[in-house]
Amino acid sequence: MTRLAGTSDEVATAAEDYCLYWHPGTCARVTLTALEEINEPFRAVVPHLFGDAKKEYLRLSPKGKVPTLVARGQVITETPAIITYLHQRHPGARLLPADREFEALELMSWFAAGVHRNITLLRFPRNFCSVPEAFESIRDTARRALQQSFSILEARLADRDWLLEQWSIVDAYMLWLWFRATGSGLDGREFGRCQDHAARCEQRSTVARVLDLEERLYPQLVIEGLIPEGLPEYQVGRSPKFAS
Repeated sequence: MTRLAGTSDEVATAAEDYCLYWHPGTCARVTLTALEEINEPFRAVVPHLFGDAKKEYLRLSPKGKVPTLVARGQVITETPAIITYLHQRHPGARLLPADREFEALELMSWFAAGVHRNITLLRFPRNFCSVPEAFESIRDTARRALQQSFSILEARLADRDWLLEQWSIVDAYMLWLWFRATGSGLDGREFGRCQDHAARCEQRSTVARVLDLEERLYPQLVIEGLIPEGLPEYQVGRSPKFAS
């Protein structure tokens, strides 16, 4: 694999199959894991997402978010769409179970539109409200919603190790949600199966390589100004551990 901790001025070309724009610790981790699973050459670029330098990336991806995948010159955004594209193009990689694709898409849509938003509310309430006195109330509301979401996932894991019977990229997606939620203040002690699921995921070789890459790159990217200082704990790396 080709991994490049570059910036968005290193423009993707139509000649290369895959160029992923990502940031360590974000949900772009899921797409990076999918590319590892496919085991085909790709390039990974860390764009400027803050300040005036962000304008360069906005020319490529007007939403200004990651992940953005450039696949043979085609720009694709949103994790469920990117994963579906990669699965259809590389069925042999088994990113999704062939007979449960719609169930996988249902889970990924819920993760993206529901669970992810509540995690952002919990971690960064200031992004949604300019009144500091309201931040804790926002976090409490988000925490309750996340408790409900992970209760659903906890029940789903009662009779299985993985969300869709066998491992799929949807499990990597859940791992990121768990990592970000528990790293933002969700008490994971009541979700033992979710915690065990995260531990199993983190042991998978493709996932471990991505987590190692995040941890290795993150300090240097902060120095280079590609990531702002002062972010909360658990921005990259492995999930918090909770005593049983």
